Amino acid sequence: MPLTLQFTMAALTNVDDAAGLWQFEGGQVALGGTHTGNYASVKRVVFKGTDQDNQNCAMVTTTIFFLGNFPPESITLQGSHRFDMGHQIGSVSAASSAYAQYIGHQYGRDGTTNVVTVS
Repeated sequence: MPLTLQFTMAALTNVDDAAGLWQFEGGQVALGGTHTGNYASVKRVVFKGTDQDNQNCAMVTTTIFFLGNFPPESITLQGSHRFDMGHQIGSVSAASSAYAQYIGHQYGRDGTTNVVTVS
């Protein structure tokens, strides 16, 4: 069964270095309109690696922390991010036991709506 989540960004910070750019993002996650967790995302641009051939992309890792348990149940997404539209594609690389059935499943993030779908 697909998992459809709405991300609401609360913070976005860019950090330049000699090799490229880090972008850190954080915010809230809703499932069915209910706040169910928070997320932290890291994007990495590498000069001459992610910015060539008009790709305008970055490596991205996002971890979703679900409310209710300490430490929280979580899902980690890894893939690619396209800066001009904000779209992402990739897969679930890790998850706690409550979400382990999603490991290896594909995900996408629509950059215009910030809806994340794990299929």
